[in-house]
This record gives sequence, C-alpha cells and structure tokens, in this order.
Amino acid sequence: MTSRILLLAATCSAFVANPSQADDVPLGGFIPFVGIGLTDEFETVDDDAFYFQADTSATYGGSPLGSGFSDIALLDTGAAVHILTESAAGSSGFNIGGEGFSGTSIQPIFGATGGSLDLLINDPLGIYAAGLGDRVSAGSSLVMDPNDMRGQTSVSVLEGDSSWTLPNILGLPMAAQHGVAIHNSQPQIFDYKGRTMRTPQVEFFELGTGSAQGISRRADLKLEPSASFTTGPFYLPNLVIDPNFGVNFHDNPATPTVVDSGGLYLEVDVTNNGTSNQNVDFLFDTGADLSVVSEITAVQMGFDVLLDEPDFLIEVEGAGGVANGVPGFYVEEMKIDAVGGSLVLEQVPVVVLNVPNPLSPANVIDAIIGMHAFAGRDLVIDAAPAAIIPGAFPSLYISDPITENHQWASAAASADWATAGSWSAAGVPGDLWIAQTVNVSGTDQTATVAADSTVFQLVVSGTPTAEMRIEVQTGATLTTFGEALIEVGGKIDLDGGKLDSQVVNIEGGTLTGSGEVFAGTGPIEGVVRNLSGRIEPDSLISITGDLSNLVDGTIAIDLFDGGNDLIEVSRNAFLGGSLEVSLLGGFEPTIGQMFTLLTYGSSIDLDFSQLILPSGYLWELSVDELNKSLVLGRMMFPGDFDDNGTVNAADLDVWEAGHGQPDGYTGADFLDWQQNLGQSLPLATTTSVPEPCTAMLITLFLAGGFVGPRERSSQSGGL
Repeated sequence: MTSRILLLAATCSAFVANPSQADDVPLGGFIPFVGIGLTDEFETVDDDAFYFQADTSATYGGSPLGSGFSDIALLDTGAAVHILTESAAGSSGFNIGGEGFSGTSIQPIFGATGGSLDLLINDPLGIYAAGLGDRVSAGSSLVMDPNDMRGQTSVSVLEGDSSWTLPNILGLPMAAQHGVAIHNSQPQIFDYKGRTMRTPQVEFFELGTGSAQGISRRADLKLEPSASFTTGPFYLPNLVIDPNFGVNFHDNPATPTVVDSGGLYLEVDVTNNGTSNQNVDFLFDTGADLSVVSEITAVQMGFDVLLDEPDFLIEVEGAGGVANGVPGFYVEEMKIDAVGGSLVLEQVPVVVLNVPNPLSPANVIDAIIGMHAFAGRDLVIDAAPAAIIPGAFPSLYISDPITENHQWASAAASADWATAGSWSAAGVPGDLWIAQTVNVSGTDQTATVAADSTVFQLVVSGTPTAEMRIEVQTGATLTTFGEALIEVGGKIDLDGGKLDSQVVNIEGGTLTGSGEVFAGTGPIEGVVRNLSGRIEPDSLISITGDLSNLVDGTIAIDLFDGGNDLIEVSRNAFLGGSLEVSLLGGFEPTIGQMFTLLTYGSSIDLDFSQLILPSGYLWELSVDELNKSLVLGRMMFPGDFDDNGTVNAADLDVWEAGHGQPDGYTGADFLDWQQNLGQSLPLATTTSVPEPCTAMLITLFLAGGFVGPRERSSQSGGL
C-alpha cells in the first residue's frame, strides 16, 4: 500500500520573500469535513464469501454505536484508511461492554518527520457519512439525519488513541465506493464544541453519475493501480485459530480496510524557471490544503533546495516531532488539462519535502496537489472505473469560481459595513462575497461593523497615506469562510468585537484594538500570520489558534502606569521580526518591574531579529516557562546604586553611605561597582539579533502504509 499524507491548514505561518506572489493561489485552501456515524454492520464468513471486502451501502442500516452518536471527520482522499478517535463511537467507545469492536492488532502510522504512531486495528463495522449541511443540529454535540447518509459495511478502521492529535479521518476507501461532491458554493459555518466549523457542503452519490452535478469542466483522474478500484476496499482477516472458540475470521483483523496500493492522481503540466514538465503525476489529496513536491521533483521543476534561495520557509510537525526550515517555492504555472477548459494556476506555492513511503522507506512521494489550487470552486470526484461501470471514467469535475467580488464604494469618512450603499453592487455582505474593502477617498476611512456579518474572504487595503479601517464593535463578530487579508494601509480594529477566520494574513497592514481573534476550523487550529505588518494590541488581543510574527512583521506593545498591552495565544507563538515597546504618558518603570507581554498555551519560539525598547533603561526579555509567558523586565547594572544608568564615582558615595547599615551595601556590592565602573546605558536600547528563519507551521501525517501488524495481547477481542 502506498503512503498517504494528511496536510492540514491548521497552523500555517510563513516567511515569504515576495508576498505579492501569493495573490494567484493562496497559501492554504479549504478543508472538507463531514458528519459520520457508526453501526454494527459486518459480514461473517458464513454470510458472504467476500466478507472481508467493504460493501457499499446507499442507506443507513444496522444498530448505531453510541446510541446514534455522530461526530466530525476530515474527508481525506489521500488517506489510505479511515482513522477514528474513540469518541467517534460515543461515550462507550469501540470496546462496548468489553466485547465490542476493539481489535488486538496494531498498525504503525509513519510521520513525515520520521516518527511513527501505533494505532489499534478495530474489528469491522459500518461507517456512514453525509455533508455537514445535512446536520440536524450542532453545538455541544452533532446530530445527523441517518436518512441523508451513505456508507460502507464490513470496514475495519484504525483507532487513534490519546497520542492522535488530529480529527477523525474519513479516507480513500469511502471515495473508492462513492462519488463525492464538494460544494464551496454552500459554505457551512457554525459552532461545534465551542469552536467555529467552516467547511464546504459535501455530498456522496452513486459512482458513475458525476456529470449530473452540473459541472462541465472535466479532468481525468488516474487510478493507480486501477485494479485496486475494481475489487473494492478490503481488510486482511486474522487467520489465527482460537482453540476454545474456533475460527472467528472477522475478529482482530490483521490490517485495516484499504484500497490496496490505491491512489487518485492528476496529471499536471508544470512550467517554471524556463523548464517545462508535462503530465507530472500529483496525488490528489483533499486532506492537503497546500501542495508538496519531493526534492527531486523540485529539481525537475527548476529549483534546487540546496542551491536556490527559497521563497518561504516552513516548520513541519509530524508524528516524529517538528522539522525546522523546510523550504517552499512559487511555481510559475501549473496547468490541469480538462475537457471544457483547462485550469491554469499561476504563482503556486509548493512545499519541498521528502515524504517517506512507509512500505518502502527509501522511496518518497513525488508530488501532492492540495486544495489551495481549487479555492473558491466546486469539485466533484467520481472514481468509477469503466471495468465496473461501462462508459464511466475516473474524473474530477472543476467548476468556475463560485464567489462574488464586491468593492467598497462609500467615499465617506465613516460608513456602515452592512449598508448596501457602501458597496459597488446592491446588497449587503454575504457568505459568498469576497469583500474588497479598499480606500476610495484618498483620506482615512472607516467601515463600522456593528452587527454579526459573514463573508467568504476579506481583503482590507489602503495606501501609506490613506488608511482603510474596519472597526469591529463590541458584540459584533466579523466572520470569513477563508482568509482575512490585511494589506498596506489596511487596519482591522477590534473595538471589543471579534474576528473569526480560517487564517489571518497581515501583509503590510495592522491588527489592533482590544478583542478576540479566532483562527482555524473546528478541531484544526489556524494562525494569525504577520508577514510584513503590525500587531498593536490596545489593552488585550486574545488569539484562539497560533501566532506567527515573521521577519518583516512587528509586534508593538505599550507600557503604562498600572499595566501594559497584552497578547494571549491559545497554542503556539512563533516570534520573529521586531518587538517594539513604548512608554505611555510619562510612565517610568521601576527597577525589577516585570511586564507580561504575551502568553501562550503550548509552545513558544523566541527569535526576534530586532528589539526596539525604551531608551535610558536596561531591559531583559525572557520566557517564563512555568507561567507560559513572554516577560520584559527593567534591570539595572550591578554597581549602579543611584539608578541613573551609569556606574561612576557617584555610585561609590551611595555605597559608602549605606555600607555597614542594617540591610545595607556589602563588600560584594563594592566588587560589582569595581567590575562595572564606566558602564553606561546607550541613548536607546535598540538591540539587533540575527535574522530568524521561523515560519510556517503545517501538519503532515502519513495516514497509511504497512510494515505488518503486531498483536496487543492485553486488549480483549471483538464481537
């Protein structure tokens, strides 16, 4: 079985040498989620000679696990198997009453960074899915209507334990037996377990009927190998004979259900740096929001990771940990040949990474095409081979863009965001709008968001002399389905309100104010990425997700009598670029006074290239790991007893006056004065340190691949 990767948009942050190149294809695309439910359906050797093969089911059947419990799963055609957390089966888990669907064999899952996880292979069951637009309700729990679900029976899945930090994965076995429509034209945005879900609506249908979805542009999908798609997904049964109970072939499978060595591939023509490569096979992976190429494939495309300066650098988090400084490049053109009009993509960001093949660790995957290539389009995946359905051919249907571009039109100094007259076309912002909020007056302007509003994508932009400001007021949430982009002269000011986006990119603009930012989608974390702008909290900016401040980005914090500005980050903080600290209102910090500038929930990478701190003081910047915070403290030179920033004779007078007094100066203090005599603070304490290479955090996991199962004797058997 070939390797699979899961490449998620959860936590992206990148140093981009030329950010304007990202305008054509974004650094990250949509993430398709579905609702799933599990039942007790499987075949036995007595019922079916092919009991180990998954059966297609067009209607929900059997008795549900977990009393009809439903959960969220990432739809990932690049994953060779289904990987489910125990919670997907409800509060009782897979091992219901000790005699449920938990197996005993272990499947190693290999990570892109070299490590692996051992996941339990469960006994076969039924798994059903439907798009989240068909949900009955959501919130603290998800309820799906079983009548809307299609699925498979006799499917063995992998069970992710506490070490599995990703969501449930609905893999290729589902797409091998059902057509899949991904409707970005029906964006779903709702609350689930206290987090914002955003996903296109997903529809499953009978194989061979993809053209019925109404999309004319059709590209060929390659099934590799095609034979694996004609027999159906299967698991290898456990052939160990139990002397007490006879042969129970369906108990404790030796492998999970897979499309054996199968994968969906697109042929892509690549033009870059004077080279042209025709019909490069890219793995089509709905679980990847960014495209990946191997080092050798990159050379064939015209760039060499050892000889060429990358356009951006990334960090890759996998099962084996974090790999730093992974390079990325922009490909000039990628063309997908299609009947009904080829799709031509320009300036496509790709990550260069050798992703290992678990079946053969010496080999790597050549290329993966991510969903950023299809941002703002509907897709239909129909993997029906002609050998099963005469006249049907494996196809990917790609629609024209489904979004609407709307320009800010009001020339007033301040206008309401939700007023139709503020925009170039009639109507108020909606969930298919790309809201281009650009200064049109030549003087500072403000768009006031006083009530909740949702758009597909947000761009706010001004000029160096004419600001365009979006003010999100208390009680209001400005939500985007995808990216919120703050360009030069643009500003998002949280006046007690909330910005809720899959990802926030700051390219020359400013994020300021006091309020909340949510970045991500459901169980996948997102990022506030400051490429070349400023983050200026006014009291407090609270970020749910990651923060990445890159080499050209600035974080600006004010200190004042009674406190300071603060940034709260719920997960990871990657801090490069500049830190700029100012004193307000004549405030003078005292010796030993400490200021918490930022807090983080998981990890911090402190690599500022420049510290711009108030002059006339000695400062120390440090990480308090116990309290997970970035702390700035006012220090003093040892021996500067009069606290004027200079160690000189006047300090000796102070020492002499206090020497010998209770709690007074000591001989050790005198030695400090001697050793630092002549030390003096500079007029300003601007400190430069080497430029960092921190940047984008993405998540890559191999979601399949065999080296053979292992038994876990401590786990009880199946049904």
